[in-house]
Amino acid sequence: MTTVDERTVAALPLRRNRDFLLLWTGNWLQFFGSRMGGVCYPLLALQISGGSARAVGLASAAAVLPYAVVQLPAGVLVDRWDRRTVMRVCAAGRTLVLGTVAAAVFLGGLGMGSLLALIAADVSLTIVAGLAERAAVRTVVPAAHLTAALSQNEARGRIAGLLGGPAGTVLFTWARWSPYLAAAVGAVIAAVNLRFIRADCKPAAAAGHRRIREDLADGLRWLRGQHGLRAMLPVLTLAAALLQVVSLGLVVILVKEQGHAESTVGLVLGISGCGGVLGALTARWWMARFSLPVLLIGGLALWSALMAAMAWATGPIALGALFGAMNTIGAIFGVATAVYQMTATPEALQGRVAALAGLVTAAGTTAGAFGAGGLLGEWGGSRALQAAAAGMALLALVAGLVPAVRRARIAGPEPAAPRPEDTPTSPASPASPAPASPAPKS
Repeated sequence: MTTVDERTVAALPLRRNRDFLLLWTGNWLQFFGSRMGGVCYPLLALQISGGSARAVGLASAAAVLPYAVVQLPAGVLVDRWDRRTVMRVCAAGRTLVLGTVAAAVFLGGLGMGSLLALIAADVSLTIVAGLAERAAVRTVVPAAHLTAALSQNEARGRIAGLLGGPAGTVLFTWARWSPYLAAAVGAVIAAVNLRFIRADCKPAAAAGHRRIREDLADGLRWLRGQHGLRAMLPVLTLAAALLQVVSLGLVVILVKEQGHAESTVGLVLGISGCGGVLGALTARWWMARFSLPVLLIGGLALWSALMAAMAWATGPIALGALFGAMNTIGAIFGVATAVYQMTATPEALQGRVAALAGLVTAAGTTAGAFGAGGLLGEWGGSRALQAAAAGMALLALVAGLVPAVRRARIAGPEPAAPRPEDTPTSPASPASPAPASPAPKS
């Protein structure tokens, strides 16, 4: 495999980094396909089961369960194997899974049990590929371009989420097998793109034969010794839990309390999705002007104010604008915390640290969803949002009082962004290790 000279790559604008473009475009198609499939799986379960709500719940559970089961062993394997090979195998596996779904739906031979197994396989492969890509970004992108690369990755995910859902439902309405075939084609293109990446994506050689739990213990031991990461992780996890009150409360406020049509929920989500894209695209600007503690603590405080305003807002436009502002902040968090974790984590621990952090925040999101349901049922949308806003304000205060959070700084040359006028004589930036960090996404 060819090793790309970092000095040469660092001198070029990110848009001319061949390996990054191949990685970015291929995985954008996979994200887009995942979004289409994720939206259509419950619809397909409903159709197969003859309208059973229980079947929809089972399909949702099959899509969530791998996050609890697969993430930790996947993090270990990503730190052992060539990440490019892992992504290619996952892309090939998703092609097979999605192609099977499309063919079975077309032929009318897909049963509920088979659908649940295929959903779990699709999500599991997506998780492994995602961890491998997060670890590989630092290999194909020099340190000076890391913020720009992660901003584009965040925007990619936000755009895929914004467009993938509507596209998937339109295709599903036309032909139930078509969104899965389209997603399979995207996975094929991703696998082809990965074939032409020249950067060496192999992790450091593992020390002898070790059990998975021993490698996981190493990652946990290292994470416990990092005061900044250790302090920020519970803050972000609690924030992710509180955000579930907003996501679920929108439906209650719009449809039940204000009497709007159910279609207005889609309008609000569309407006808010645009806010997320804006935040991802402007994250470098914010990071160049404010320190990580200011972004984190100030963002939590702004979230609290926006949530309180949503409790009193009326109409989908006002709610969408406020939720969009929250998504803008969430996207900036996504980039800033990812850069912080990447520049703090040793290269050999990238997959494990990302998996551990992802598992904790996913647990917070799941617990928040259950808690939000009970809170909304007891108090209604407006009062529940007020309570969540108070909780977010308290969280911002606590974060501001924790010394490890106030002292957190991004290591290395970040967050300086590359300039178009950089010439081939520009010095290369030193490489800095790491995977991404868990930021709550509204």
